[in-house]
Amino acid sequence: MIKTIVLELLQQGHIDEEAFLQELDEADRTAIGTPELWSVKDHLAHMTFWHQDLIQKVTAILQHQEVPPNEKSDEQINAHVFAENHLRPWPEIRADSERVRADLIRLVECLGEDELTDAHRFVAITGGWPLYAAFLGNCYEHDQEHLVQYYSDRNDLSRAIQIREGCANRIMQADLPDKVKGSFLYNLACFYAQFERPEEAATRLKEAVALAPRLAEIAQRDPALALLRDVSA
Repeated sequence: MIKTIVLELLQQGHIDEEAFLQELDEADRTAIGTPELWSVKDHLAHMTFWHQDLIQKVTAILQHQEVPPNEKSDEQINAHVFAENHLRPWPEIRADSERVRADLIRLVECLGEDELTDAHRFVAITGGWPLYAAFLGNCYEHDQEHLVQYYSDRNDLSRAIQIREGCANRIMQADLPDKVKGSFLYNLACFYAQFERPEEAATRLKEAVALAPRLAEIAQRDPALALLRDVSA
């Protein structure tokens, strides 16, 4: 069942986060970041905001309320969230994260399989994908990307790759549609392109297109994959 898969991946993401935090010392956890180099607190507050945003929007639709589009761009929202939270104490940031994550799990547990696989009722959130894709992308993958970002910002690329590959591998091992697996592999290809690793990027893109052929056209105009087009030229 999709519900079981989503819950398992969200729980695994929480385990990964716990392991990540346990490896840090007090100075790392309480550090004050900058807009150019986010601290642990910044990443956690950011993830918590977007978890809460998804919870609120899904709940509104379940209650037959309209979900208006965001008035600000994601970049503007992210900057605002950073400014509001980067000086807050670590215990507050951590407590909010745990509370909202528990709310997220409870929400998924309350959803039926028909709701999680509905591609029409929640279109304001998902853009036409089934609802479960929002939980996998906006929560599981998004959180993993922030762990990756923390390490890559600190020049630990091997650790960043380990986490990014692990994220995609869990999706590949799950009983999910090919288009979902293709999407995760596509994002992995973009990750490798970002760090100028064309061979890995090309391999992952080829695997993604094999699962979801529509991605071939998207890749041709995606600026994140410009590296591959430059190499082929």
